[in-house]
Amino acid sequence: MKQRFFTGITMIAALVLALISRQLTPYIFDAFILVLAVIGCYEMSKLMAKMGLYNNLYFAVVYPVFAYGFYILGINVNMKWYLLVLVQLSLIIVFVMAQWFYCLITYKKTQNEIQTRNLKLKVETFSIYKSIQTMLIDLYPALLMLLFVFVNQLNGLQYLFNNSANSLTMIATFALILAFCMPIFTDTFAYLTGMLFKGPKLCPKISPNKTISGAIGGFVWGTISAVALFLIFDAIPEYSATFASVGLHFWQLIIVGAVASILCQLGDLFESWLKRKANVKDSGTLLPGHGGILDRMDSHLLSILVVMLFLIIVL
Repeated sequence: MKQRFFTGITMIAALVLALISRQLTPYIFDAFILVLAVIGCYEMSKLMAKMGLYNNLYFAVVYPVFAYGFYILGINVNMKWYLLVLVQLSLIIVFVMAQWFYCLITYKKTQNEIQTRNLKLKVETFSIYKSIQTMLIDLYPALLMLLFVFVNQLNGLQYLFNNSANSLTMIATFALILAFCMPIFTDTFAYLTGMLFKGPKLCPKISPNKTISGAIGGFVWGTISAVALFLIFDAIPEYSATFASVGLHFWQLIIVGAVASILCQLGDLFESWLKRKANVKDSGTLLPGHGGILDRMDSHLLSILVVMLFLIIVL
């Protein structure tokens, strides 16, 4: 318990420092997220391998770096939003093709891997499977993790929105804190409510400790956290004026909090399902008492998705 507590404090301190660093430059926070994305891809690659889903570890961990680089390049040349999306989709396709060719070029190595796994597949077929399964890592967790970068670099997307860079910077600060806080409140109060009220299990075959009462508690407090955070920021004159200028109201945060709290719990269940399939307790060992990066970020990956979509609609 003591180890878990100190690790938790360290993680919160690292997050706070990364958020504060945005006052100097957004790229320190980007680097923080990029490191998490690379480690998350590493853990996901290992999980999939234990599930019998062969993939290319090196391509998996390198992809976030390329995805980030092309995204920043697109912002710097004022690329339209649909081109930013197209570039990312094209990059995934390029990576799939590159992996397929790599497997064919290293024919003997690939053939040995097939024999080691006792598979009855041709090298060409195995290469396609391996490439596609690596692509899944590009989508989860890589692209979802990099959505934090999208929000962080919001002021760089001023050319896409009818708002000032200063307003977008403040909105980004609020959005990032919101995306990190909602999962924390949802997970914490789901645990506390479930422990207090107990009752029927939510998904005993996937996560035997989760209860329906806990899920309801997480939903309620996750929603409350979104509204409370808005009211706190809205009490600051500069943020209040910015919220008013973009048409941001507390009732919208009720919807965001409700949707995010549900998806956060689904993300947690999905990660538990993956670990059960892989027959492991944690996705990694980087965080003593907590497991791996995916164990801590499973809820946040969907939280940031909700926040990003919300910002696109509002802005």
